[in-house]
Amino acid sequence: MLISLSEVKPQLKGSLQERYVVVRGEDAVKIRQMGYYGELDERGSVLLDPVEAAYLLEKGVLKVEVDGNPLDFSSFVSHMLKRDSKFWLKFLIYSDLKRRGYTVKPGFSAGEVEFRLYRRGAEAGREGAKYIVFGVAEGTPIDLRTLIDKAREARSLRKELITAIVDSQGEVCYYSVTLSEL
Repeated sequence: MLISLSEVKPQLKGSLQERYVVVRGEDAVKIRQMGYYGELDERGSVLLDPVEAAYLLEKGVLKVEVDGNPLDFSSFVSHMLKRDSKFWLKFLIYSDLKRRGYTVKPGFSAGEVEFRLYRRGAEAGREGAKYIVFGVAEGTPIDLRTLIDKAREARSLRKELITAIVDSQGEVCYYSVTLSEL
């Protein structure tokens, strides 16, 4: 049974360790009951992608510690921006898709702003993602070859490519990208 974000009180605790925010014990169980956040490891802990953790931190559901020190949302974002210059872009896209009611999981390609996007109401793990989302900031040039490669990658995975463009106010517009054979 899934529980909503508003039902999770007091706050759950996670610790930033290398690439993930790790949630252990009963808190890991609660995270799993909330839906499709993170991945379960062999010890029963939940490994949250930092963008998932930021979303839950912003919602007041999760507290994140780094080296034993708690971070608020803006401190966490600042910390993550030092590691990944595209973190804020990723966060804006992820949170916009979540607000729209989609199940969103981080993508598999390192270094790109990508997400796996499931149809509304889908259960991640029981069915595959329908889309791959590639994000870019408005005004940032996109090499046509990059876009073609992304569209080919999506097609080879039997997914549709969506390009998310984030404007200077943080608003996101989505465009479907398809290849047609000539």
